[in-house]
Amino acid sequence: MAVCNISSGLTIPPLRGHFFMGLVICTGCLIASVQAQSSGTVTKPLEPFISRMSWIQFEIVNGRIQGRFIRRMQSRTLSLYHQELDAEEHATVRTRGGSFSLKYTLMAPAEHIQVQYDTDGLLQMVYESREAQDGSYMVEIRQQGQSDVEIRIIQSDVTTIYGSSKIWLAMLKMPEAHRICFIRVLQRLSPHLHLELRFKDVLGRLSRIALSPVATDCERIRSLIVQLNSESFSERQLADRQLREFGRPLVGFLTGLDYSTLSAEQRTRLKRISANLISIDPDTTEQVVSCLRMDPTAWLVLSKCNDPILARGAIAQIEQLTGRKLGLDQRDQNARDRLTAVDVQIRLR
Repeated sequence: MAVCNISSGLTIPPLRGHFFMGLVICTGCLIASVQAQSSGTVTKPLEPFISRMSWIQFEIVNGRIQGRFIRRMQSRTLSLYHQELDAEEHATVRTRGGSFSLKYTLMAPAEHIQVQYDTDGLLQMVYESREAQDGSYMVEIRQQGQSDVEIRIIQSDVTTIYGSSKIWLAMLKMPEAHRICFIRVLQRLSPHLHLELRFKDVLGRLSRIALSPVATDCERIRSLIVQLNSESFSERQLADRQLREFGRPLVGFLTGLDYSTLSAEQRTRLKRISANLISIDPDTTEQVVSCLRMDPTAWLVLSKCNDPILARGAIAQIEQLTGRKLGLDQRDQNARDRLTAVDVQIRLR
């Protein structure tokens, strides 16, 4: 049995039987459909309404969570109660011109989900698992504009915060237990992401690059960035054009650059180049790997792993990207652990 309440205030009373479906059509509202299963049936976790009715689909674009394929609709509010599951869902959509905002809540005995999203760049997700067999935990995700994505994982009364410009980098930093918790949250909202498989593929490819290093164009890129500050306009233009030819992988290199070592001319041109190279399509494994392999902060994370061979390969990649030796005993785990993002920045002077 189920009850469906919509913004008009109408209530559909529960009917007898194993199956119930209610349809309501009214001004400014949607057609709502609710299905409840008979008692005693083993059920999967309730798929969030905003996902199963395709109100919005979340993707990872340029390493950030983004709403895609947003269904065009009028402003509305929807509440659903699933009696056999003892679960409630509430969703509010506000549209004005080209802007869209969504607030969604799912409350069930085993979990609690809250989502707030708008097309101005705000994303907040809170997920609380109350399942005894997996141990309770909470995941909070906040993303605002171009600021770093912040992920908080609370487990056994311990809060761990991961901040990064890209989701993929944050996942590299997480121990496996935390990464599983984080992936579960996104999978609940967007089952099509297959995030765990994609991440394992990215990590496997980066590991192979570290263990079998090949020559890169790092020295050439550094030289061209220096040339952007040439006194000759034609030389600056030539460097600008040749840098753009490197394509998407250049974005990773520019992420690790220390911009305080650059002139105003260099910073302005690199900002324009980076903006032009950013993709509007969902991230593919190939795109993620091509960017991360040129980003020293990604190799910094891998340099702290427990595998000494992989760690040495990661440090070699950092030294190739920065053009300088780190000057540490690569066999010393403590020395590797002391490395920071500042230590691996790409400096041109």
